[in-house]
Amino acid sequence: IRFAETIIVGASDQKQCNFYSGEIHARHEISLGFRIGGKVVKRLVDAGAIVKAGQLLARIDAADTGLQKNSAAAQLQLIEDDLKRNRELRDKGFISQALLDSKEASFKVAKAQDELAKNQNAYTNLISDHAGVVETTLADVGQVVSAGQPIIQLAQDGEREVLVAIPESRFSSLKIGMPADIEFSTDGLDAQNKYVGRLRELSPAADPASRTYAARVIM
Repeated sequence: IRFAETIIVGASDQKQCNFYSGEIHARHEISLGFRIGGKVVKRLVDAGAIVKAGQLLARIDAADTGLQKNSAAAQLQLIEDDLKRNRELRDKGFISQALLDSKEASFKVAKAQDELAKNQNAYTNLISDHAGVVETTLADVGQVVSAGQPIIQLAQDGEREVLVAIPESRFSSLKIGMPADIEFSTDGLDAQNKYVGRLRELSPAADPASRTYAARVIM
């Protein structure tokens, strides 16, 4: 009897694996922008910079907001002085309580306007709320930007994920929470680092160009 080695070509459904290439991303990627519009006069970070929470990233021209702040402060001081005089007159019975109430209301309005002007002036500085790494910069010095326009893309410190493009033919077989093995090489070496992950997010809509679905695997 002569023995022969046999090989089953292919694999059973239980053991079938699919391999996808992906990119490492931060779980939370934030687009930072100014809360008011203006001309960018300074940008203090470039792509790849490591930033801390509370760090100044960029600044827009504060000339107009500075004038508004000074004007509101002067107006508040004027109304506050007038209110003090009217309080003294009311204590002596020279004016009515209704007139004093009107002065009190004017003071509250002026104080609110002063706080608003201070806030608007502070909004000329773009401050990072979180520590992380600058992925890309979207505006240069001299550019006029609008309120809310993305200026800096920040990868927040914390969890990392693998972003994978899933083919349309495999979309229906994937479920949120499924386990996944993650392997990647460093510096082109053959040695591989292996991690255990799970499917956290699967986009319900396909990319119109590639017809693939974006999936995020958490490590």
